[in-house]
Amino acid sequence: MASLFHFLHTPAILFLGCLFWISASSASEWSDCSSGDPAKAVQGCSAILKNGSATPPKQRAVALVNRGIAFYDRGDLDKARADYTAAIQLDPTNADAFHNRADLMLRNGALEAAIADYSQAVGLNGKFSSAYNGRGNALRERGQVDEAIADFNKAIELDPKSPFAYNGRANALRDKGESEKAIKDYAQAISIDPKYATAYIGRANAYSDQSNWAAALADYDAAIAIDSRDPTGFNNRGTAYQNKGELDKAIADYSQAIALDSKRAAFYFNRALAYHLKEDLDRAAADYSSAIRIDSNYAFAYHNRGLILQRKGDLDRAIADFSKAIEINPQYAQNYSSRGIALLRKGDARKAIVDLQKSAGLDNRQPAVMVGLGEAYAKLQMYREARASLDKALELDPLSSEAYLQRGRLMETMGDNAQASKDYSTALSFDPELKGAQEALKKASERIKAAKVEPSVVPTTGRLNRVALVIGNGDYVRVQGLPNAIHDAKLVAETFQKIGFRQVITVENQNREGLLVALRKFRDLADSAEWAVIYYAGHGIEIDGTNYVVPTDARLLTDRDVPDEAISLGRFLDAIDRAKEMKLVILDACRENPFLNTMKMSSASRTIGRGLARVEPDGGTLVAYSAKHGQIAMDGKGSNSPFASALVNRMLTPEIEIRKLFGLVRDDVLSATDRKQEPFIYGTLGGEDHFLNPRN
Repeated sequence: MASLFHFLHTPAILFLGCLFWISASSASEWSDCSSGDPAKAVQGCSAILKNGSATPPKQRAVALVNRGIAFYDRGDLDKARADYTAAIQLDPTNADAFHNRADLMLRNGALEAAIADYSQAVGLNGKFSSAYNGRGNALRERGQVDEAIADFNKAIELDPKSPFAYNGRANALRDKGESEKAIKDYAQAISIDPKYATAYIGRANAYSDQSNWAAALADYDAAIAIDSRDPTGFNNRGTAYQNKGELDKAIADYSQAIALDSKRAAFYFNRALAYHLKEDLDRAAADYSSAIRIDSNYAFAYHNRGLILQRKGDLDRAIADFSKAIEINPQYAQNYSSRGIALLRKGDARKAIVDLQKSAGLDNRQPAVMVGLGEAYAKLQMYREARASLDKALELDPLSSEAYLQRGRLMETMGDNAQASKDYSTALSFDPELKGAQEALKKASERIKAAKVEPSVVPTTGRLNRVALVIGNGDYVRVQGLPNAIHDAKLVAETFQKIGFRQVITVENQNREGLLVALRKFRDLADSAEWAVIYYAGHGIEIDGTNYVVPTDARLLTDRDVPDEAISLGRFLDAIDRAKEMKLVILDACRENPFLNTMKMSSASRTIGRGLARVEPDGGTLVAYSAKHGQIAMDGKGSNSPFASALVNRMLTPEIEIRKLFGLVRDDVLSATDRKQEPFIYGTLGGEDHFLNPRN
């Protein structure tokens, strides 16, 4: 858990009114003892303490607390702790001594001791806001987030003008995934203290959780402007740049963080990761090594350095690094999978299987692990196990080109050249540059030809580089399914292939994670395409004017769950944004909202519309709805919806300009539904004609 709390020391209370009976200590000594100047405070407090028993125990405890604060400010933490402990021994009722010693325990990671001391402090002084805040920080670090929030709430109740408790509560809310609430608390902390750099960093982190990079970078900039000597702002801003893909800026920020604090292993690790993503493997390896020198238990650094060594063919050293990572963190699944793949490359398939099975046992959602197991089983001629593993890989990731390649090789080994040809073709449709797939397809096709058997799939060679992602979500966990959505998606995908789209990716019944993976992979494909099209059939929802598609695992118990559990139309538009000529999203998702009757509303002002809301996409982009804003799309009486049937029928007719095509689809659907459903398109194009199905 990332630590973003503020250590706040409350000055000890000085009973200057009682000095008439502290004959051994002068008013000037007490004045120095309570000074904000650490050197003067140490001198004054030490003078008082030299008087020994001539000064009453409670007053000596006050002097010890004040001197402990001065030692803390000078960075002499051992002396500070000794003074706080001595103060407690002299006066077990001194809440400040418990509080300040707890701060030290928290700083050193001794969470149990910190919580115990903070609890003593609030037991002695029930209105000690800072002690509640400190205990909240310690509870949060221990993972007791709800208990931490209760302490932050109490601290805010006692001192609503302190920014620290708002910042602490914001951190805890962020841990719970409640980023919007967290942002509000960070904003409140900033409004109380506009120079509170830590709160700016916290809010920036929350914006980063939402992928709101512009807002995150603005807050990191603000934090750095307030305190340019704090390396955390540079480090975190570097991570934001890295997530945006601006690796050079990320490296510059990480380098500045290292210049400010060269003893932080995480800073070297983060810069190494940026170099790694840039394929600057030598610099990355050097920084991973620096992180390891600073922190010999940095498991992720060993793991990532091992990946680089494996890439370079140094398998023995790679295996040694993976083994060290396992020794440090035996519960991290990827440590085993990486070592398993290295063992497989070294030719030890049996040991590879042991590691890959261990990895799958720790995390059974890794398609790459199942691909590795399939390859390893195949090497041992355990073909049934190999097939099962590769099928499982494709179940986890229907877009895995490597899984199709390996299954193709397996099928070829087993003599099924037709299935091998189909798998190789599918692999190439996802990744035309996939190493070995083109040659494998050629050989499989030659064997098929020699056997006078036609291949089951022939790769398409479109006239333009046109690509499509087709999604059908029908098997929903919590609400009634949509069987026609799957039928419609299959029909549309087949039609895209028939009219010459170069690559058509089809995915079915995807949860949120699966949809995001599909969109990310398709985005990479669309970036180099002339046309990029996404067709989605399934449930959709509109709330407060924003449209979302609904993954199969969505629960949507409240309206506030929608942004976290569904996927906005904006993510679809982002995936196709860099296509060079035509960007098109087709949503057959305007069906009746099945969550409407069970979803709790957080505010009476929030609205959930009927169907999907109108949109205004950027120029050069079209968004087609199966039913216009405010209408509900019909599933139809057959195996396909009226919209999908009309769309496919018109797509198969050559040389219809795209705007006219959707106009004809509109007419067909109005006729088929007795004018109850009217498709609609949003967006504008230039003056050129665009044809989904141009003539040869």
